[in-house]
Amino acid sequence: MMRFIVGKSVQFRFLVVAIACALMYFGMRELKNSQVDVFPEFAPPRVEIQVPSVGLSAKEVEELVTIPIEDALNGVDGLDVMRSKSVQSLAAINLIFKSGTDLLQARQLVAERLSAVAPTLPSWTSRLPCAW
Repeated sequence: MMRFIVGKSVQFRFLVVAIACALMYFGMRELKNSQVDVFPEFAPPRVEIQVPSVGLSAKEVEELVTIPIEDALNGVDGLDVMRSKSVQSLAAINLIFKSGTDLLQARQLVAERLSAVAPTLPSWTSRLPCAW
């Protein structure tokens, strides 16, 4: 079978070259007209919040800062996963949203919830938690 295909391809080499050129022409024409995103977004939208809490132990940060912020952020539209980490003098909360969620809208929703919970945080924490 392979011998037959190679033999006929060599015998009709001009026809094979013409077909290859036609495929390249139509392929290039379609490539110019296609809607292709050069750098598609593979990672889901993500918002990270860090709240410095100078002088608090990890347990105090968890109880006084991380848990109130998590409670305030539960139920944000499009939220898929919420992860938090409390270490000495710092609370870090990562919010991962569902694919297709608008990042700017997600950040706006998070900022609104943070501004509502900020007055309830202890006075020695940063008054405006950082979200990016």
